[in-house]
Amino acid sequence: MRILVTVKAVAVLDDEFEIDGGVDDSYVTAELNEWDEYAIETAVQLQEAGDCEVVTVTIGPEDTEETVRRALAKGPDRAIRVWDDALAEAGLLDPVTKARLLAAVAEDVGPDLVLTGVQSADDGFGATGVTLAEKLGFAWAAVVNALELDREAGVASVHRELEGGVEELTEVELPAVLTIQTGINEPRRASQRGIR
Repeated sequence: MRILVTVKAVAVLDDEFEIDGGVDDSYVTAELNEWDEYAIETAVQLQEAGDCEVVTVTIGPEDTEETVRRALAKGPDRAIRVWDDALAEAGLLDPVTKARLLAAVAEDVGPDLVLTGVQSADDGFGATGVTLAEKLGFAWAAVVNALELDREAGVASVHRELEGGVEELTEVELPAVLTIQTGINEPRRASQRGIR
């Protein structure tokens, strides 16, 4: 079994900063998106429970390498980073553009399961995962806060958090894309040695 996890570097502003016609880059750092940390942990737990390969994919320039290393230090087998100068010129990438890029990687990797964070801390669209599922023609479930995988049957039993506090238990046939909610697990910390 192969699991593909989408990972994003998000810009985080220091607690204290100065504004002088804008915020200087020295006050901004890139971190692994919080929701993606839960997706990585979910994939690594599935990896530990049985034979599977975990691959992460990141869309971003060279300065996202630190985020890629942080993700790898949590246990995935390998990582892919996608970038092109034309993407830099595009500026903010919308969910459809991201989904197209991620779908091309997924078609090459051939995953049985794709995990994404529900949303990213910077743009907060919350649409990339389900848009990716549509591009791949995969089944999907969004806002998953519990997951059991029956590998032999090719089915994921998911618990979903819906609006208004409503919760749903449903089964999704593989291959599938699941967007993972915070609180599904406790993400492990990446050691500095592992990041290097």
